[in-house]
Amino acid sequence: MTTEFKISSKQGLLIILSTALLLVVGVGNAPGVGLPWYLSVLLGLAALVCGAYAVKLTDEAEKQRALAHMAGRPALSETEFGNRYFPPDRAEIAAKLREIFSRHIIVDLSQLQPNDRFVEDLRMDALDSMSTVEFVIELEKEFEIKIPDAAAEKMLTFQSVVDYVAEAVKAKAV
Repeated sequence: MTTEFKISSKQGLLIILSTALLLVVGVGNAPGVGLPWYLSVLLGLAALVCGAYAVKLTDEAEKQRALAHMAGRPALSETEFGNRYFPPDRAEIAAKLREIFSRHIIVDLSQLQPNDRFVEDLRMDALDSMSTVEFVIELEKEFEIKIPDAAAEKMLTFQSVVDYVAEAVKAKAV
């Protein structure tokens, strides 16, 4: 599985500017050059601001890619989503999973479909790398199940999460 990484010209310019500012600070603080301390601090802060803004632009671009993937689909509530895409024995679990998932991703999930892929379609890895871990932990707590790392790595779509959790809940009840 590969993750595509694209940067805009604005992001590229900000990254170059940030790097150049840091280089000036580094060279300016070299022995014998004598850049005043306040100029080093000012240039360092400017580099930090440029870098932070480049990251913000990247996050916004990833969010827009995820939203574009889901564009044109009907917007559904959690309950409507569960009832529309899943059999009765899994509809409630699917609705609850979507509710939990919405707390771990900054994208509106009202147009989510079961076969949407977390990485390629919803950009979960690019939007928040810790969100995947937090999502799995919350699932374990909510449904009182254990999800081994090997199983979590195989959950590539929302459908696969619903299937795993439904089977784990069923096995726990037996």
